[in-house]
Amino acid sequence: MIHRFRFWLGAIVTMSSLLPMISPGTAQAASQGIGISPTSQEVKLNPGGTTSGTLVVINDGDSDITYKVYATDYQVHDENYHGDFTNEGKSPVLSAVSWFKLPSGALVVKSRQEQNLSYTITVPPGAAVGGHYAAVFIETIPPPPTPGSARINRIDRVGSLFYLAVGGGLHSGGMVLPLTVPLLQSQSPVIGSLSVKNTGNVHFQADVQAQLSDPFGKVGKPMAERGEVLPSTTRRFDISLPSSSPIGLYNVSVTVRYLDKSVTQSHWMLLMPRLTFIIVSTTLLAALIMGFWQVMRRTRRRHWA
Repeated sequence: MIHRFRFWLGAIVTMSSLLPMISPGTAQAASQGIGISPTSQEVKLNPGGTTSGTLVVINDGDSDITYKVYATDYQVHDENYHGDFTNEGKSPVLSAVSWFKLPSGALVVKSRQEQNLSYTITVPPGAAVGGHYAAVFIETIPPPPTPGSARINRIDRVGSLFYLAVGGGLHSGGMVLPLTVPLLQSQSPVIGSLSVKNTGNVHFQADVQAQLSDPFGKVGKPMAERGEVLPSTTRRFDISLPSSSPIGLYNVSVTVRYLDKSVTQSHWMLLMPRLTFIIVSTTLLAALIMGFWQVMRRTRRRHWA
């Protein structure tokens, strides 16, 4: 089913922890797989507004799964966009955690089955205008230990990201920072990076396409990547482009599409193995020294003639 396909491609967080129960016997565990769909979605509401929706919980394992559901804040750190799902005790006008109404208690999804999970989002009247970001997690609950046996329990957690935009004064803005590509690289793939900065108060999506070319035209397989850029953050997109030859002069061209804009930047670089570079550099330096010596020698001869 399409939900299973989405799960294996896009489950944003999976956490497994082994909890050994100390007792004699052999450790056994049934096959377990849990997912959620969709893995991300965008919601736009005004202060005081309410919306409802459904997530799909997927059990691809061989046994029934008991789980719980809860919401957390979502934020990112540094340009690598390391996700942080901790709640920092923000007020309801800033944190979206309290906006979610979710089922409580232990829930069960049968083996090889899917289950709808309803939610309601209510934005408080005084909510801050702009982007708010949260995640809804489902987390498995392991069965209680059985006396006289050993068991290894696994706890899985998967989540769905919510990009929430609270209307009333939204303004979008951003910029593409300079493309960075090392001038000399010793091996394929050719690498570089480019960052996109969000100067507004709501998120936007950036589509990045990169292509490698030599002086005669495009070479190698292009790279495409997309991602949301959150307000007041800068997101870095790493570039990795395979080359058709281990030695060559190449141009890295990157196009970024965001907020109905398109920005293209390019950078020339030289690809050459380190040993080859050392040999070529040494040869050129020796030739330069020899040429200089020949010039000085002729000059001295004319002087003494």
